[in-house]
Amino acid sequence: MWIFKTMRGSLRIMSVVALITITGGHGVAEDGFDAFFNDFREKRDGIGALRAAFVQRTLLPDEVVTTEGMVYYSKPRRILFKTRNPETAIMVDGRRGYEYDAEIRQVTIFNIENNPRADIFFMGFDEDTETLRRAYDVSLMIVEDPRGRQGIKITPRADSEEEAYFMEVNLYLRDEDYLPYRIHIVNDAESQLFLDIEEIETSDKPDPEQARIFVPEGVVVILDDRILDRVGADGMYFPEPELAPVIEERELPPMTPPSSDPDGEE
Repeated sequence: MWIFKTMRGSLRIMSVVALITITGGHGVAEDGFDAFFNDFREKRDGIGALRAAFVQRTLLPDEVVTTEGMVYYSKPRRILFKTRNPETAIMVDGRRGYEYDAEIRQVTIFNIENNPRADIFFMGFDEDTETLRRAYDVSLMIVEDPRGRQGIKITPRADSEEEAYFMEVNLYLRDEDYLPYRIHIVNDAESQLFLDIEEIETSDKPDPEQARIFVPEGVVVILDDRILDRVGADGMYFPEPELAPVIEERELPPMTPPSSDPDGEE
């Protein structure tokens, strides 16, 4: 089961969607930080789309909950996480979020506020590493793992007036592209999460079609905390595809030959 945290205002979610995409911040020497993230931007610049499998283990005081699923990303700002058991999906597309829960047959659409904390969803895939510096403390790690030696530790800033939604996040990055192969999240003193990411496939071209949520007939659509509609018989994709303008072809009326009389009289 995914770890979701309720955020104040319209930025509602803190989940693996956010945590797989974290980069930069405070807490490291400026020259070391800049050198690392300059390299980071170069490695990520050629990634237009991504898909990968993941296994998530949530450690609670009395149990360990394991969930499997897929993550999809497409430039410029779309990322989708789907799990199989339970069947859920959560997506951020620009400044709009979508959350689908098959068990309660509901899809919720909400806007994401213009806040540096909101950009946490995309920092692992776009080239901007400046925004998150205003929101989190970051330190770089060196780890002993054949998949990659670079790591990033993220903690909430001590001087922040906003509520903290996790205690610590550790990202372990592949050497070849700095995509994360493991994420360790300490939610609080009693729960933590390990996310292992496998079978990563990347493309240099954006592919927004693969990063969409399909919901079947009868699912209730909620927009901004009010019931908007119910999905029809053919099901529905979120977000809906952008359709090209349709130009209607129709037969033109026959041309009338011009009159030879300047006054229009025969």
